[in-house]
Amino acid sequence: MSRGKRLYVLAAVVLVAMLAFPVAAYAGKKTIYVGKGIAKARIGMKDKTAAKKIGKVAKKVKDDDYAGQTVYCYYFGKKSGGKYAVEMYANKKHKVFGFVVNSKSYKTTKGIHVGSKESTLTDKYTLSEYDGPVYTRYHLGGNPGTDFYVKSSKVKIIQIWKS
Repeated sequence: MSRGKRLYVLAAVVLVAMLAFPVAAYAGKKTIYVGKGIAKARIGMKDKTAAKKIGKVAKKVKDDDYAGQTVYCYYFGKKSGGKYAVEMYANKKHKVFGFVVNSKSYKTTKGIHVGSKESTLTDKYTLSEYDGPVYTRYHLGGNPGTDFYVKSSKVKIIQIWKS
């Protein structure tokens, strides 16, 4: 095989790999596991380990007065509408206790995402409903559990939390 033909074949293989593997690797990162976490990050994990399983940290903040506690806040993705795609919260021992999903690209295993219709959410899950002044909160599971915040008949925020 000539040198030119080998380069052509090599370029084609590299192009196929670039197109296939990042998509496959990233697809798993966009799953919300109700009551557990997102991607391969889980409630109870060390924050640095969990952050690596989600992706590149866009911003990290230490808050010494988060409801009277020290909390480490990690933000992922691009900021849009004043919110990051994903937020992760860890306590002073660096153990993850919560995730907030603000992006429609993250979906539960049943396909619910930010932007889903309220009726689709309630059809797919058996939930407890709590009406608030701004949002209707639908709770799934125990502690940790998952909350879906709905406004104007659309899911606006998905939160996985352990109190």
